[in-house]
Amino acid sequence: MAKHIIVTGASRSGKSEWAEQLLESRSAGAQICYVAPGKLYVQDTEWQKRLEQHKIRRPSHWDLIEGIEFSYLPDLLAPNSKYSQAWLLIDSLGSWVAAGLEYSEQHWLLMQQALLKNLIYRAMPVFLVSEEVGWGVVPPTAVGGTFRDRLGALTRACAGVCDERWLVCMGQALPLHRLATSVQGISL
Repeated sequence: MAKHIIVTGASRSGKSEWAEQLLESRSAGAQICYVAPGKLYVQDTEWQKRLEQHKIRRPSHWDLIEGIEFSYLPDLLAPNSKYSQAWLLIDSLGSWVAAGLEYSEQHWLLMQQALLKNLIYRAMPVFLVSEEVGWGVVPPTAVGGTFRDRLGALTRACAGVCDERWLVCMGQALPLHRLATSVQGISL
């Protein structure tokens, strides 16, 4: 198993920038692919501005995969994938979860299981970025609650197979893998 890293934090905390910095400092000339799962929302000008800021910040030699179908992300991590020898940066798990909200709980769990299985057996490093959405108000809608719960469970499950776990808050990165104690007995 490769040494995977997960970076989590709130909106605008600096989590994407930190993941990019970690990847750039460790990849030493390897092929890098930036994966932006989820929908592109081409009519949303604010969303397009965010995407443009990410593109400007990234090195031009990184490959980019964006706007992928929900079911494609687990396949991208598979041993026979076109990018099986590349270092991957997946930004973000929240976008992937949002893209799959219309699927049943059973289908969601199968997709999550496929993603985790391929992550575990992947030979090359994966850097994951995930949002911390459960720190605020309880969502007033069922779909909001589903998003929060699925993302929280997925982030925790991914953290369980990552060698490094970083929390970014207010532009500061904390190495949870060095500072924290794992919580036991809570089901995913």
